[in-house]
Amino acid sequence: MPLFRLIAAGGTLLLTACGTWAATGGHRHAASATVVSMERTTCFGMCPAYSVTLAADGHVTFDGIAHVQTMGPAAAQASPAQLEAVRAAIAQADLRSLGDHYTTHADGCSPLMMDMNGVKITISDAHGSKTVDFYYGCRGAIANQVRPRIDTLASSIDRQLDTARWIGKPSGPGVPGEAVH
Repeated sequence: MPLFRLIAAGGTLLLTACGTWAATGGHRHAASATVVSMERTTCFGMCPAYSVTLAADGHVTFDGIAHVQTMGPAAAQASPAQLEAVRAAIAQADLRSLGDHYTTHADGCSPLMMDMNGVKITISDAHGSKTVDFYYGCRGAIANQVRPRIDTLASSIDRQLDTARWIGKPSGPGVPGEAVH
């Protein structure tokens, strides 16, 4: 079932990007066409697992997967200020300069701890699509350089889109905006 949700979230991201392209008459504007999707995965404990997508028009979709108050889909509308704050956080993180994934020894994870949570962030804008998959069990010099940028961006997305309203108050590790690592 998590694979189905991942495919559905990817499809939503693609359709939203296509809709934005059509709505602008085929003209691409980097700021107005930015779409972001974030998926937090579960851990051995009670880490909240969910996906959240922010469309270029401010439409927010949430899908609760595990250890969250709202299981399944929910929706909201982000304000222009929230949308701009997420765009600024994306620019600050410079996601495009990062590798595609930090999940295995081959990615520079040494050592690699098991049973941790992860976060996958995808942006889609005038420059195309970019996904970074970061597993919090990834340790070592490379992970230490990347983790602060990923943490800051993921926390900003959670804060600006107020995912806490759907997550609720977790009873274990994985408080929204705080990476478990």
